[in-house]
Amino acid sequence: MPSKRSNKFLSIILKFLPLAFCMLFFIAFSVLSIVRHLNYQSFGYDLGINDQVVWRYSKFQLPLTTIDPFPDKLKFAEHVELVYALVAPFYWIHNSPVTLILVRNGWFCLSAIAVFLLARKKKLNYFLSLIFIVLYLIFYGAQNALWTDVHSNEFATGFLIWFIYFLESKRKKLSILFFFLAITAKENIGLYTFLIAGIFYLKNKSRLMLFFMAASVLYVAFIFFIFFPEIMHVSYLYANKGGMLSNINLVNFFDTNEKRQVIWYSLLSFGFIPLLAPLYLLPAIGSLGLYFVIANQLPGAQGLFGQYRIVLSTLLSFAGIYAISRFSIFNKWYVGLYLIICALAVQYFLHLPLSYLTKQWFWQEPIAVHNINALIKDYLPVGSSVVSQNNITPHISERDKIYTLYPEKKSFTKNSPCDKNECNWFRWYDNPEFLIVDTSLNWDIRHLLADRRVFLDGLNNMEKSGIIKKYKQIGSATLYKVVKNPGR
Repeated sequence: MPSKRSNKFLSIILKFLPLAFCMLFFIAFSVLSIVRHLNYQSFGYDLGINDQVVWRYSKFQLPLTTIDPFPDKLKFAEHVELVYALVAPFYWIHNSPVTLILVRNGWFCLSAIAVFLLARKKKLNYFLSLIFIVLYLIFYGAQNALWTDVHSNEFATGFLIWFIYFLESKRKKLSILFFFLAITAKENIGLYTFLIAGIFYLKNKSRLMLFFMAASVLYVAFIFFIFFPEIMHVSYLYANKGGMLSNINLVNFFDTNEKRQVIWYSLLSFGFIPLLAPLYLLPAIGSLGLYFVIANQLPGAQGLFGQYRIVLSTLLSFAGIYAISRFSIFNKWYVGLYLIICALAVQYFLHLPLSYLTKQWFWQEPIAVHNINALIKDYLPVGSSVVSQNNITPHISERDKIYTLYPEKKSFTKNSPCDKNECNWFRWYDNPEFLIVDTSLNWDIRHLLADRRVFLDGLNNMEKSGIIKKYKQIGSATLYKVVKNPGR
């Protein structure tokens, strides 16, 4: 017979095991994100943009980000993401993109506790409840989002699962708190809170659910039909060309192989269990419909990779937990084993970021890193205005004026620097003092926003035209003084 002491020890282990799982994933994701950033594989779009926003909030300034497509407007002209104001106090401890990465990773991994608690609330056994922590954190959408810079979607995903848990637990005040945290984290989250609240209304006919549904609709309508056009005086940047609700065709939900792969791997990640609870699957269908049907002209939002699928971590966990709670025959340890096998199969087939920790190339520092760091540290004045290439931007984004270097073509009728009527060129906003670039072979179109040959050609043409003047070079990293804006 086990002693009381051993029983107590086992009880303590079981109590803290979910938190240990979260901590283990937090460490893994943080190593992935930070090593990627320090090796200049993170980008101005979006880590630099969001780092500058949080930095400004931490200084009690308005969230003007000079890096994004509207450099003369508040960040609200592109996205309404109030969550970054909540992150700002952490910058009082240490202002750095690494801080933003750690806070994001910590919040998302901690939100897996809500998955565990929800599973236990729905009477899933302990082993299955732990498995759902793993499914939530290992989901391909979560891994890809945490790997590719920092976005408000990751915070919103965590808020949503806590919102669901507090709804199930009938904790009114906390459900209201996390409702508002979720919908204000990003402008489109109201769609999910509307569908989730609608499901709970069908369960308990609560007037609070009607409030959540009404508030969700009103908030989303205000943002897209009043705030953007009438207050910010911009068209929503990511709307279809014909307008927000143009080109609505349900065939677009599965009209490409890329979309069908998303549906397949999303369901496979949870062993197709969510299909057993079709009502609870509606928010996940709504998420896919939002991008596949309403925003079908947004290329980066259609596939497996990037940040857009992370919210499915919450929505499919929600459907999966309720499916198992509905059919007690699945509340068995071997179902948990089956779910883990499915999740690992997706990990294997898609070669997801957690596997990078075992790859030699991931740990190798590009040669250019030392050169860029030395140039920034020794020659770029603190607080100076600067324009930079995409992967250098997040390393110097905590300043008032930093701009993105955009490649383009420019026509010439005379004095052509390339002896042609059209030359490779660049544009940027305003009149920065410096331009910093690195032309190492380590970088590609993601880092340069152009083919490397085009990038080099553009720099050469601008130097010939007297737009920029070389100030300091360390290896492949070069700091130029900007003589004048290339568009003038």
